[in-house]
Amino acid sequence: MQESFQQEAGSSRKRRKIQSPDVFISHAGPDKLLIARPLSEKLQAHGLNCFLDKTSMEPGDCGEDEMTQAMESAKVGVFILSPEFAARKWTMRELRCFLHRRKEAISSGMRPPTLIPVFYRLSIRECRELDPNRYRDDEGKNLFQVEKFFSVERQLEASTATVKRELQELAGITGIENDERATNLLEDEFGHDAREHLVKRVSRWVKKKSDEQEADRLHDGVQQVGATVESIRGGRGDVFRPSIRAEHNVVSICMTLDSRGNDGLPNTCESRLKAAVLRRDRNEQVGATAVGQGGVGKTCALRAIAHDVEIKAEFSGGVYFMSLGKDGNVGGLIEELCLIVEASGGNQTAAKMREESDFRRVLAKVQAWFCSHVCLFIIDDVWVVNDIEANILQKLSVLADTAGGSGERRSRLMYSTRDRGLRQLGERIAFEPRETEGKEAVDMLVHASGANRGEVEDARCKEAVSEILGMCGGLPLALNVAGTSVRYMRERWEEEVSEAWGDYLSKMKRRNTIRRESPKDGYSSLDGALRTSLDILESDVGRSGEAVGDISFRKIHRSLCVMKKQDRIPLSLVGDLWELDEVKTEWYAKEMERVGLVELQYKKGCGGLRVHDLTHDFAVQEAQKEESVTFWYKKLAGVCRQGRGLLAITESEGRESKDAREKYVFENIYRVLRQGGCVEELKNLFLKARWVKTVIQRGSVWQYEEAVKDLNILLRNTGGSESLLRDTGEEDSVYAMELMMRAARLSVPFRGEGSAGIYFQLYGRIKHRAQDSGCVQRMLKEIERHAPRPWVRPVGECVERADGRLVEQIVLPYAKGVIQVGMDSSGEVYGCQVEFSGAEVTVFRQSAEKETKMVRLQGEFETESQSPGDVEARSVTSEVIGKKRSVTRASCATFCERKGYVVVGYEDGTLRLWSTSEKKVLRSFHGHRSEVRCVAMSGDGKRVASGSKDKSVRVWDVETGAQVGEALVGHTDWVYSVAMSEDGRRVVSGSCDESVRLWDVETGAQVGEALVGHTDFVLCVAMSEDGRRVVSGSCDNSVRVWDVETGAQVGEALVGHTDWVRSVAMSGDGRRVASGSFDKSVRVWDVETGAQVGEALVGHMSPVQRVAMSGDGRRVASGSFDKSVRVWDVETGAQVGEALVGHTREVNSVAMSGDGRRVVSGSEDMSVRVWDVETGAQVGEALVGHTGYVYSVAMSGDGRRVVSGSCDTSVRVWDVETGERVGDALIGHTLAVVSVAMSGDGRRVVSGSLDTSVRVWDVETGAQVGDALVGHTDSLLCVAMSEDGRRVVSGSDDKSVRVWDVERGITLYTGRVEDLGEIESRFLTTPDLGTAPHAGRRSQIFSKKGGIIQRREDGSEAVLAQLDGPKDLQIDHDHGVVVGRLGHLVAIMKLVV
Repeated sequence: MQESFQQEAGSSRKRRKIQSPDVFISHAGPDKLLIARPLSEKLQAHGLNCFLDKTSMEPGDCGEDEMTQAMESAKVGVFILSPEFAARKWTMRELRCFLHRRKEAISSGMRPPTLIPVFYRLSIRECRELDPNRYRDDEGKNLFQVEKFFSVERQLEASTATVKRELQELAGITGIENDERATNLLEDEFGHDAREHLVKRVSRWVKKKSDEQEADRLHDGVQQVGATVESIRGGRGDVFRPSIRAEHNVVSICMTLDSRGNDGLPNTCESRLKAAVLRRDRNEQVGATAVGQGGVGKTCALRAIAHDVEIKAEFSGGVYFMSLGKDGNVGGLIEELCLIVEASGGNQTAAKMREESDFRRVLAKVQAWFCSHVCLFIIDDVWVVNDIEANILQKLSVLADTAGGSGERRSRLMYSTRDRGLRQLGERIAFEPRETEGKEAVDMLVHASGANRGEVEDARCKEAVSEILGMCGGLPLALNVAGTSVRYMRERWEEEVSEAWGDYLSKMKRRNTIRRESPKDGYSSLDGALRTSLDILESDVGRSGEAVGDISFRKIHRSLCVMKKQDRIPLSLVGDLWELDEVKTEWYAKEMERVGLVELQYKKGCGGLRVHDLTHDFAVQEAQKEESVTFWYKKLAGVCRQGRGLLAITESEGRESKDAREKYVFENIYRVLRQGGCVEELKNLFLKARWVKTVIQRGSVWQYEEAVKDLNILLRNTGGSESLLRDTGEEDSVYAMELMMRAARLSVPFRGEGSAGIYFQLYGRIKHRAQDSGCVQRMLKEIERHAPRPWVRPVGECVERADGRLVEQIVLPYAKGVIQVGMDSSGEVYGCQVEFSGAEVTVFRQSAEKETKMVRLQGEFETESQSPGDVEARSVTSEVIGKKRSVTRASCATFCERKGYVVVGYEDGTLRLWSTSEKKVLRSFHGHRSEVRCVAMSGDGKRVASGSKDKSVRVWDVETGAQVGEALVGHTDWVYSVAMSEDGRRVVSGSCDESVRLWDVETGAQVGEALVGHTDFVLCVAMSEDGRRVVSGSCDNSVRVWDVETGAQVGEALVGHTDWVRSVAMSGDGRRVASGSFDKSVRVWDVETGAQVGEALVGHMSPVQRVAMSGDGRRVASGSFDKSVRVWDVETGAQVGEALVGHTREVNSVAMSGDGRRVVSGSEDMSVRVWDVETGAQVGEALVGHTGYVYSVAMSGDGRRVVSGSCDTSVRVWDVETGERVGDALIGHTLAVVSVAMSGDGRRVVSGSLDTSVRVWDVETGAQVGDALVGHTDSLLCVAMSEDGRRVVSGSDDKSVRVWDVERGITLYTGRVEDLGEIESRFLTTPDLGTAPHAGRRSQIFSKKGGIIQRREDGSEAVLAQLDGPKDLQIDHDHGVVVGRLGHLVAIMKLVV
């Protein structure tokens, strides 16, 4: 806390012995006068505490100890790099210290110090390729020799290789470069301007980084600790155990995996598939394909391979079978991936995976789990259906990219498909019907029938067998159904068993339904074989008097139309559907299995039915002819409701039920109700908070989202117009379901917290809509009624709202890097991101249907000399051996969605045109003499504009790579941003010279005068589609709009941002402007009025780097350093729910009144605000008067008076009812007031300051009570006062706590800061027997790591409420109130016991 106070105290604060400086400036002696000292002075003027060797030490300080202490504690290290810096021992020791601190912090999950390299007289290239022999001093001597760099002592401390490695590491951190033409000579006129410019840039960046350090310290710390503790392997309980996760084939299946022909080669599709899997080649994938054909034995072959002894021996990490099917979706695929991780011991990892809704992140976790093991992954029946893409196999191929080197066994992916639209990979083995009467077909039929070769070759049945083979057409599934049916008849045949073949043939002929071609998929029809199986069961042979009522085999088989493809339905549920008891249900199931109609499986003692996809199609066709499929879905819906109804499922805690039936109902109820026409019931289910809570707990948010979207589409389509929706009340239902869906999505990370914690999240995210939505009101009341006790009810803004203007979010691969975003009229968002190190560019697209695709472009390029006309890029390959090379890095990029091109700018001044489809460089552009800082492309993708550190703008022809005309020159400093008109004829540029310039590309001339008005660097520019208006954003925090024809500014500057404006965008007609800022917000402006459109769009956790706007100005996309691109709806209405009135900047302090009815807060917006605990509403107007940040607030026992302390050194007392200040400001402190407290009756106030003193004040007179209480030797951290105002306790940064007698002005007791709470209780609290019952409550409910925790009787802990990065959580157990700080919000909660 002390450090943050120091930053804000300003340059007027007293010099104290340095303990924890903000900034450590590391430099060599020759660079002190011209760069290090001016930088230090500028930073001090900004209020930063800088350490600059001797200038920062006082007489008597031990220099080495003082410097060591400073470098080990400073938050920011600035390294002014020069040849002397590399040659001298102390500067390299300082760098070594910071690098070590950085490494240690990252490895332990803590926030590392910020390192800022300043490439002053040593370039990035020279740091990466340090050559000690090339640097000479003024006398021509080798600089490194003079500094004794090569001495034994120095080499023992740090060898040349070590120094080079450390400088290379520093060069890999984004720094600030000096102009390459600048020198360190006083007489160099150019160098003076360059140094001044450099100091300005460095100081600005250091100030920003230093401010961010404290503001983000808690958030980043939590994130990093979480990332370190929660490893990708899922936690401490997971241990990898190889497993064979695959079902066995039924005994009737004939499978030979080792069949060979006369040439010794595999001669069946099954044996060829196994051989392909075992082959050690470069193919990571093997496919069993049968496009357009089903029932050809793919699944059986995959199952057999999974259990093959040779396969299991080769793939020591296990074999993992997953099934998708024609009803599959990404949610189902994620669940399959979770199950294979669980099967191999990764229960905790799988639980974390279920919290994810992003498929790529799930896949990354799976890959990380299996990465060191050689496994066979089998994916059966892959279809491009629902949200599964055509390139799904390519994505899944990362599973095979695991263990095994060259020539060694590697993991492999095996799949099966019959979808023509799937993009297939690797070696493919075609499956097709067998030769009608060939050996394979005969073997399959005979094996399934249980007969022997002698029987089928007997003259009495040989002809029948031949005809059956012909009718089955070599289709393995038909052969199996026919064979098992013959086996069934043979086992019951009372005469010669061989006659069963003829009888079966006659039954098939009577049916006469065999069709060679199916009207749907083109495979041989199974209708005849399946109907014959049912005929056999229905005949006297099959019935044996076992039929029950009107139940027939045909009817119960039709009922299976309610199953999904690749589904397994519990027998208990099927029994209720068939209206049979458990025994009869099992008997009917076994009978159908015996004739090949179903497959009966038992898992953990629970029976279930599966059917082949083609058999399922047959059941659907038959149901449509008879009762209708809807009839069976309605009946199943009634079965699912049996007992205590669907909501009974919500009563069990945990992810899933032990009961297979309940689990099946939960996973399939959306489909069942939807297909059964029970739309109203499905809608009511989605409007139940208890159901949504269970969805979150069981990790099923993905499926729930899809079902809600589908239902809302149905309601809108059937409801007619919007007015009709309103009249019928469906509009409220649709909105409430969507609101709760978004709330569920945002609450996924908290699924492990139990019902109370999840209800807290849901309640807090939807409560703002209670006033205008009856459905939301009912859901809130339901939560209040059913939430377990104790429960924390949000009153104020405690968690992010579920709606608002945030529409979608795209997660980018890097936390740092240059981002470009764009948006088209259809809602597609696209762009690219340059990876932090400049080695990779990622291109992303999100379609209007929210399908996100990413392409990564990788390639290293040698730094090239710039000679116009050379248009071929030279890619660095492994052939470059033994030759030193300098590799240039990407610095900026732009993506043309229309052409699929990416233009990337590099540090060496080149630009390269990439094709995203081919992933290769098409051509290069040469001309810039320094780093390319910005690129833009015309709307038609034919021209590119670029701006550089060489102060020029250049335009290029994309097709030829030639420069269009001469360089556009006129700027006197770096060109930081460029934009281009749709037709590519005009370019606008913004520069560090604080000007905006417009250029005519055809003539090469500047259009009019420079557009001036900004008072700092121009960081961004944009142009309207018609080219008539230009918008610019600057480091002066403003946005300005310009009229191109007149050169005049349109209206006043658009102000509102509190930090640099980093990006701007403009609607097509130039009437609206969007801006993104380092203050982490996006703002939309009306150009004509100059007013901001709605509230700022907030949600990004890091500075906003890029914004884009749709042509109509209704949507905005923003890209941030927080790895996300967010899409906002500007037109979501005026306001969603009640207004977010309150502070506009960080809240520094909160306090509660003694009766628990009011809360007071103080903020960096220099205001004090009072809040009503019951409603969360602000009481009266903001209390304003302070001229600096408000650091501390306190409140009287009755809540009528408030005291505040500020960095303006004053203390102020306020009357809450009138909003007026009580008396004058209390003046006396000489530095920021960091803590205040008030007596119970509000008559006395105590304050503590950075000036190390404690002061007590009489509120009525405004006078100080006695002298200042002095004795602490460092800044005050906190103060507290007794009810009667006679005693004060103070805690200080000197690690001590003092108890003061106010009347006598003396210290009564001195203790340790660790015992502060005990000392306050001992000296300030009057014993009260009535408080005893609360002691137990305090021990049971407490705050911990940003949450409110309950300690149960068994000692375990339950999370009642989890907030995102709260500070200063306080619990008033007597009144059941919880309050804390959340950025610029005050979080108020009620504890319901």
